[in-house]
Amino acid sequence: MLLAVAALVLSIGLEAIHVRAYLDPTVASFCAVDARFDCDAVALSRASVLLGVPTAVWGIAVFWAILVAILGMPGLFLPLAAIAALSTSALLVYELVELGAICIFCEGVHLLSLGLLVSAWRRRDWEATKAALAAPKRLLSAFMLPAGFVALVAIFAPPYWMMVSWKSGPRLATGVDDEGRPWIGAENPTMTIHEYVDYGCPHCAVATSRMRLTVGSNASKIRLVRHHQPRMRCVGRIFVADRCLAARAAVCAQDQGRFWEMDDWLFRYAPGAAQVDVKAGAEEVGLDLATFDACMADASSYERIDAEVKAAGKKKIRETPLYLIDDKRLTPKELAVYLDEHL
Repeated sequence: MLLAVAALVLSIGLEAIHVRAYLDPTVASFCAVDARFDCDAVALSRASVLLGVPTAVWGIAVFWAILVAILGMPGLFLPLAAIAALSTSALLVYELVELGAICIFCEGVHLLSLGLLVSAWRRRDWEATKAALAAPKRLLSAFMLPAGFVALVAIFAPPYWMMVSWKSGPRLATGVDDEGRPWIGAENPTMTIHEYVDYGCPHCAVATSRMRLTVGSNASKIRLVRHHQPRMRCVGRIFVADRCLAARAAVCAQDQGRFWEMDDWLFRYAPGAAQVDVKAGAEEVGLDLATFDACMADASSYERIDAEVKAAGKKKIRETPLYLIDDKRLTPKELAVYLDEHL
């Protein structure tokens, strides 16, 4: 019971981290230690939502159900503990393989799940398990509250994790500045915000989603200028075809007048992914594929992104996302405060 209660409490904490990661740019999770141990990166990943419900909510329901089983239907303790252990193990594999970062809270839940499985196995009673599974009405009554909780969240909770999308094309003025960088927002801005992002960065995906809302509600005041800052140089001593792949896809889409549509697609599929099929994105946003392929293979696409990296390096901009307003460097947290004061 203590293990189940502890896992339930940690799952509630994970849901709080999930909500704050998406809704409050001024808050960084206390368990976001560094790039390897980053609760926020995991909270912002695609695995944080399963079948339209936050994964942490599923965890709350499962550990709630385990408590119910321990108290009233011990025959179901083992199968439920097995489900919890297998699910958290699968999430750990996803974190290591796809994200390259782990969440301390998540691993706490994982260890507790393994502890529950060991405890359930030591107390296994196959006859009790068979009897419990053969009583559907009792099962329904026992687990109605946990299942109902998930259903209520799925039906009534606002999908705060959904990104603002320009999939159908931006409904704001767009263009390129004097240096050829794409902008969106005000044609005659009173405030120009330079946004430095990496398409592989989950934090950037959430930050750009917030900026879309901000620009959309201040379309006559704010102009947002996009700068690429991939984690690795695009041109190196050794030629690598997949280097800065997402950023090159964006500039090749820009050449066909579809930058913001491709930008949207990349932020939906690239963050945290080991590989991304940019040609599928090109097809989805309506690019001429032959022209896109030629652009991607052209050395100039590498050089254009490498020039972006060098320009960011001269301004000593290495982390993403980061913002410049009149050469003032701002983190997402500082930008939120700045906009509150100046808009």
